[in-house]
Amino acid sequence: MKIAKLNDQLSVSHQIEIADIKQIKDLGFCAIICNRPDGETEEMPSFEDIEKAANEENIKCYYIPNTGPQAISEEMIIRTKAALENSNDLVLAYCRTGTRSAILWALAQKGQMSAEKIIKIAKDAGYDISFLSDRLV
Repeated sequence: MKIAKLNDQLSVSHQIEIADIKQIKDLGFCAIICNRPDGETEEMPSFEDIEKAANEENIKCYYIPNTGPQAISEEMIIRTKAALENSNDLVLAYCRTGTRSAILWALAQKGQMSAEKIIKIAKDAGYDISFLSDRLV
């Protein structure tokens, strides 16, 4: 698993597997946000299967599928904010590469910090979201 920390609460990752859930729990994550739509590729586990395994480890799950930056709705941003606010500990968000998860986090931070700072945090974690600069002000 390749996990990139965005802040003290949220880290992002590429696609996780059922076998990763125990390690995710052992790393201290209390919630998982799935930003990858089911069926995007044949080999990926469904959200339902991830959620079932996570629930066995007492990890809360949120399904906020994101097909790309142009498809992000205000509702998705609100749901991301709510998932983070409802989680008292570490949260792991994932998609195919982690980029869509980083983008949703960035848009959820709008108004809480400068666009430059949001972009720098994402860049330091390995995600270039500079194309979002206009949407972050």
